[in-house]
Amino acid sequence: MSAPIISALGASAGGIEALKIFFEHTPADSGLAYVVLLHLSPDHDSRLANVLQQATNMPVQQVKDKTRIEADKVYVISPNEHLVLEDGYIIPTPNRNIEERRAPVDIFFRHLADVHGNRAIAVVLSGTGADGSMGLKRVKEYGGAVLVQNPREAEFNEMPRNAIATGLVDAVLNVADMPAYIIAYCQTLQETQYAEVPEPDEPVNQQALRDIFIQLRQRTGHDFSNYKRATLLRRIGRRMAVQGLASLPGYAAYASEHPAETQAQVKDLLISVTNFFRDKTPFDYLETEILPQLFADKGMEDQVRIWVAGCACHRRRSLYTGHAVRRAHHWHFRCTQGANLCHRY
Repeated sequence: MSAPIISALGASAGGIEALKIFFEHTPADSGLAYVVLLHLSPDHDSRLANVLQQATNMPVQQVKDKTRIEADKVYVISPNEHLVLEDGYIIPTPNRNIEERRAPVDIFFRHLADVHGNRAIAVVLSGTGADGSMGLKRVKEYGGAVLVQNPREAEFNEMPRNAIATGLVDAVLNVADMPAYIIAYCQTLQETQYAEVPEPDEPVNQQALRDIFIQLRQRTGHDFSNYKRATLLRRIGRRMAVQGLASLPGYAAYASEHPAETQAQVKDLLISVTNFFRDKTPFDYLETEILPQLFADKGMEDQVRIWVAGCACHRRRSLYTGHAVRRAHHWHFRCTQGANLCHRY
């Protein structure tokens, strides 16, 4: 049996009331698993499971040790811990550094996206600060969905407003409307045929895809006809699920009638990668095998030129080259980024 889609709900100040409303409107047989992250003091966290249990017929469990994730259950993080997903289990881990204490929502959103990909849903509710706004970018990058509480409804609107400011939110809703939206999204996601298909072969689908390309080119100036097809179809499949449309021709017609959808497509297709070293194996090999050889016979006056192809931004190029320089046998180098030259000194 496949793992359930996970909806992670992040909140802080004012979040308890929002969470109660959310679960009061969530059916007990939605088929999803829910993970709640409340960024408040441990005293609040310790009572949260009991409070939420009064609002739902689903079992609400405060995670104290390794627990299998099951559909139609609510999992609440234990005080002073963050959660890790592994092989269908949720594992509480003590907070050891500042980020884990200050940004538990961001951390879990990122981890959820890494593990569950497009089967991740991030929900940002009432709260102060910006926790969640960085992690939701990873969720979108991997094809998941992001919902945010209407700031006008939220008791504290900083978390919702910071999330909205990313430009990556799929829907801004009153809390009572969120469960129905999420369930409809998941149903459409299951019905969508193109999220993992390398090529839609039927002529009607081919024409629909061409229509989408034309709309994108005419409205935005971007030509995606040579874009990586598997990625393109995954991102279009996600937009279909967001709009509740299960057929590619139906989605092409919807996008034609709603120009704002084309702009949303572009944001999804051009979303920046948030995790620079995702492919761990080749980077480990580069670090342990290639870089030592590259610098082994270099002297004080030698230069090493590093070209990073296909980078979407200067920051990523700088990060790659800087990482290579720092990690090469722990030597110290000066990097002239404008020419991508690394000098040993």
